[in-house]
Amino acid sequence: MFALSRTVVALMSLAAGFSMNCEPQDVGTAVKVHAYAREVIGGIPGGGPGGGPAGSRPIRYLIYVETPRGSSVAVDGVWIKGTYYSVDTAAKTAPVKFESPVVLADDTKNFAVPPTTNAVTEVVPTTAVAGKTPDANTTSALRDNEGALQLTYAGKPTLLPIKKFERKEPLYLR
Repeated sequence: MFALSRTVVALMSLAAGFSMNCEPQDVGTAVKVHAYAREVIGGIPGGGPGGGPAGSRPIRYLIYVETPRGSSVAVDGVWIKGTYYSVDTAAKTAPVKFESPVVLADDTKNFAVPPTTNAVTEVVPTTAVAGKTPDANTTSALRDNEGALQLTYAGKPTLLPIKKFERKEPLYLR
């Protein structure tokens, strides 16, 4: 019995050692991205069609970057569907709720970033940068993703792919 338990403990320790050493140690394990897209509609909810037909309305992209507290990260810009945008950034306190006059019954759908102890940075794309073209690494990252954040993380330039911008309820402006 004693030999069996020692063997089990040894195997568990070995498995735990492998799982810790096999995880990638790149920026993807330390940084979490929450990316959303919302159509912008003029007027009030249920007050008639404002701003044109669905699909032709302007889109507001909201990106939140979660990093360990005290880490050094700066967002340099964002690639969205092949276009590079300059960005405005602001520190936020989690949880971060969506800006909207409509509160959804399922409260979990109201959060852009759930409660966390990590630092949260809001990233808002502002202006398309004319003449900026993606290099080979960026082109590769954009091939299978809707976007990519251009970061400086721990002093190193880093490209963090955004697989998909999650579509959320429209944003009604008054």
